[in-house]
Amino acid sequence: MPDWMPSWGTTALISIVTSVLTLIVAGRYVSPLLEVRNRRFQAKMQTREKFSASMMDILSAVTHLLVAPVAPEASDTVRAALREERARWRTQVDEATTYLTDHAVQLLLAYQGNKIPTMAVRYSADMRGVWISDRSEDRKLALLRDATQHCHTLFFDSPLYMLKRARAAQQLERLLDELEGADGR
Repeated sequence: MPDWMPSWGTTALISIVTSVLTLIVAGRYVSPLLEVRNRRFQAKMQTREKFSASMMDILSAVTHLLVAPVAPEASDTVRAALREERARWRTQVDEATTYLTDHAVQLLLAYQGNKIPTMAVRYSADMRGVWISDRSEDRKLALLRDATQHCHTLFFDSPLYMLKRARAAQQLERLLDELEGADGR
């Protein structure tokens, strides 16, 4: 180092050069990788959120359909209003099951492991199959409610409830196996 530079100057100069090089390397190479990783993580979380929202839409609409039948003794106005509400709830189930089926492949990337992502895709496809099947409406609604409750417990209950989640996984798998089998009608 030059004679005019104090001894601490060398240390400061090395520190400045190291900082500048670190900023250049981080800005040029590390930062883009982190941005890509962040976008992937956000997409994964959005897929999970939409999966949960679709399940809640199904569960809500199915529950309404099960508990609000059109009463024959009600007035014409009330019966007409109930028919309209029931049609709206059926549309909600139709839209939610359609969304789940159309976006099921995204669930393979949103969850890790061998069994869990496959279970999410199976649930999505089977619920659409149940909804468009020729089963009676009460049977459809019961199947949708039961499978959705088990699936929501499996995917979205707290990890502290491992036993409850394990039971839900078994019951969901049994129900999906029945639906996919010949005796599923």
